[in-house]
Parts: sequence; structure tokens; C-alpha cells
Amino acid sequence: MRRRTLGITAVSAAALGAAAACGSDDGGSDNETTEEFSGELVIWADETRTPVLKEFVKDFESTVGVKVTVEEHVETLREDFLTAAEQGQGPDIVVGAHDWSGQFAADGVIAPITLSADQQAALSEAAVKAFTVDGNLYGVAYALENLGLIRNTDLAPEAPATFEELIAAGQAAATDEVLTMEVGVDGNAYSAYPLFSSFGGYLFKDDGTGTLDPTDVGVDSPGGIAAFEKFAELGAAGVLKTTIDATNTIPFFVDGKTAFMISGPWALTDVQGAGLNYEVTAIPGFEGQGPASPFLGVQGFYVSQTAANAVFAQEFVTNYVLTEDLQLKLAEAGGRLPALTAAAEAFSEGNADVQGFAAAGENAVPMPNIPAMNAVWEPFGRAQADAVDGVSTGEAAATTAAQAIRDAVAG
Repeated sequence: MRRRTLGITAVSAAALGAAAACGSDDGGSDNETTEEFSGELVIWADETRTPVLKEFVKDFESTVGVKVTVEEHVETLREDFLTAAEQGQGPDIVVGAHDWSGQFAADGVIAPITLSADQQAALSEAAVKAFTVDGNLYGVAYALENLGLIRNTDLAPEAPATFEELIAAGQAAATDEVLTMEVGVDGNAYSAYPLFSSFGGYLFKDDGTGTLDPTDVGVDSPGGIAAFEKFAELGAAGVLKTTIDATNTIPFFVDGKTAFMISGPWALTDVQGAGLNYEVTAIPGFEGQGPASPFLGVQGFYVSQTAANAVFAQEFVTNYVLTEDLQLKLAEAGGRLPALTAAAEAFSEGNADVQGFAAAGENAVPMPNIPAMNAVWEPFGRAQADAVDGVSTGEAAATTAAQAIRDAVAG
């Protein structure tokens, strides 16, 4: 039987596996050919996901008969991919956050992905929306994550219903800090967003369909200004501090220096290692205001526009990534809620931590994936830090940040 390289035809994983494994015509015509892939599929991922994926791709290799190489990129994965893709190089697949999709799509470095109606229905609606840009799907989601409130139940037995109750309980615990939440000298828009959103603040106006208008900036909207004024108030009261940053938010909580911490699933390894009694619940909104809505982060797989092996890349992301078994294994390794609804339900059962973060994410909004979001982080963070430190009033901080964002978006 003659062998040749697979042509540009999308086929199922089962069919590919059968083709690769076929070694005889077994009653077929001598003119039949077996389609066999020659080459390898290259995936780039960060230092957290690379070890996990190296184990998981073995199933794909054995089923489809394709060698898969997973390469680790520390800290600069996004930049490395952009640089390589713009030169027509790089991997077939890159694993990353959904908020990269806007820039990637605008730069033309990723390919659209087609999922069937059933495949889309099997995923969290938010997960599909997160990877959608201008009506096109550019990534296949495997995990969801958001911030929540982690509480030391020995120091604060009851979950607070409002942020005011949190402050009161934190003060009553008589610890060094009322709360640890990343702020830092440069501020932190990601951590601040749940509190910002409780007052009705928004970054870019949503038209109701999930499409964001980069020209409609809401940082200095009435709700945005009210939120920054609250940042200033909380800073003056010592509840928020620019001395609390990524280096000490978790350690202070683990060391019992605070009863409350706003953080994500990544914090639980240290919390559990310390043997603390704790509970994960929703971040409470402010009294008389809306719920605290954290950003929803979605992790997924992109296919490079210049993928050398595009057929197998599409096969991997559309069929292999969307299996309950793989999503559960990734969830177990990373502690994030699977994007597949069936896998999420199975993973959540009997898991109080996952249920807690899921409850905290009920009002979560996908982090904006439009390129204009790149203009938000620095001015928003700087304004938050200035408000917390009392360098400027809340209104002045919000106004300054909003104008800086508008100027950057306008180019």
C-alpha cells in the first residue's frame, strides 16, 4: 500500500487514527492509499501549563499518530508568539488567555475556528463569548477563572453580605490588616474591578450583545467616579494599601495577618499548605450598590494563521480539547473550572472551593478582549494607587485615567 502525506481535508480524530494505524489493504484494492501525516504539531504554552500538556498530548499522539511537541515559554509567551507569527514562524497552536484574542485577530496572527452548534452548546456561554471577535470564534476554551473572597473561618466565622460587613469583621478580628487585595504602587485594575463594578463603573460600553465600544470609556462615568472616591476612602481608612502587592497578599493571609483575602484559585495551594480553615465565597458588593462583578478569565487554545500543520491543529482544538476527560484532567492540574459544562458539573461536585469560586463568578464579566484594553491597565492602575494614597481625589483620579485611556485609544 502506498503512503502519502495527508492533504488539506478536515477529518475526525477517529478517522485520522484509523488512517495512521492502517498497515494493510486487508481486502482492499492495491490502488488504495493510506493517508499518513509526516511532521509534528507544535504547541506553545507557559511554564504552568507546559508540564500538564506534555502528559495529555500523549493520547492525541497515540490516537492520531501525530507527534506533538509542547514548548515552554516563561513570562513572554504572548510577545514571543506575536513576534514569531508576524514573521510567518512559531507554533501551530498557542495556549493563552481569551483577552489576547482581540489583538491577535486584529494583527491577523490567529485563524478562525469553527465549532458545531452542539459543541458550542456544550461550552459555557461566557467561554464562547470570551473568544469571539467581530462575530468570529478564535479560541477553544478549556478553563474559567475569577477572583473570589477567601476567608479564614477561625478569624471570621460568617461570610459578609456587604463590603461594609467585611470591613467590620476584618476590624473585629484584630489582625494586622483588614483585608489583603493586590494594589501595589502602580495599582491593579484586575483586582480593583469587582469593587469598581459594584458602583456601576464600566471600562467600555457594551451594546447589549457583547460588543464593546472602545470610544465609550466609562472610567469617569458617575459610577466610575463613585468607585474611585470609594478607593480614596478605603485608602484613608487603611483598608486598601499600596504596600499590599503580589509579594505579600497571599503570605499575609497565610500567616494570619488578615481574615480576608481577595484572590483567585492560584492562592489555594499556599492556603491549604498552611493548614488554615477557610471558605471561598463571592466578593460582596457595597451596601445599596450592585454586586461585585470580577473579571472572568478564560484560558484556551488558539490556532496560528501561519500554522505549518493547520489541519491537525484544527483537529486538536475542535475535537481533542473539547473532551470531558481532558478538561477534567486540566482542571485537576490547574484547579480551574472547566469550560465544558458537563466537566464543570462533575468537577464541582463535592468540591467546596470550586463551588465557591463559581458562586463568586456568577456575575463575572469576561475581561474585554478588544485591543483598546491594552490602554486601560496602566492609567487605571495609576489612578487607583493615587486615590488610595491620597495623592489625588477620587474624581480627579478617575477623570485623569479616563482621558489617558481615550487619548491612547484615539492614537
